[in-house]
Amino acid sequence: MKQPSLKTRIIGSPPVVLPTVGFFLWSGYMLLTQGDDMWPMAITATLLVVWVMRAHEQRDAYLTWKRAWNAMAGQTPPQRKIVKPLTGIVGIIVVLLYVVATLDRTDTQAALSLSVVGVIGACAIFAGRSLWRRLRRRRAAKAAFVTVCIRSPLLPVPTLQQAYAALPAHCWVVLGGR
Repeated sequence: MKQPSLKTRIIGSPPVVLPTVGFFLWSGYMLLTQGDDMWPMAITATLLVVWVMRAHEQRDAYLTWKRAWNAMAGQTPPQRKIVKPLTGIVGIIVVLLYVVATLDRTDTQAALSLSVVGVIGACAIFAGRSLWRRLRRRRAAKAAFVTVCIRSPLLPVPTLQQAYAALPAHCWVVLGGR
């Protein structure tokens, strides 16, 4: 697999992805609370988060492939860090703190409830995607490498009986008249 460009690796890295997703969520909240004046910012944030997430997926696919490639050479992959679950837990704690801090404000209750429902939906989608990828990875790991690369022979191959039947008579003498 070809290594992604430096730009893709930088844009898809967590220090860029997390603030971009935060900006996207904040712009959605501002659109719900401030009104129609925030449409340009919300559209810009949506386009920006789509671009960044595509770069993140390319970077993640390359890193996954690189780990698998190095594992074929006998190198043990480094232990997975606890960053992904920890990031989700911190995000949920931040949303819960925000909900507790704004419970007494009645002017933003609709936006707050939509934001909470959106965050819960996003967490469910990310958890589902993670589970689906793990299940798919386990199925792919069970497949043998050769059967994945060579599904059927390129040239027609005779069976063993057909190959023996096609041998000339002097070969039969060497084989003992089988």
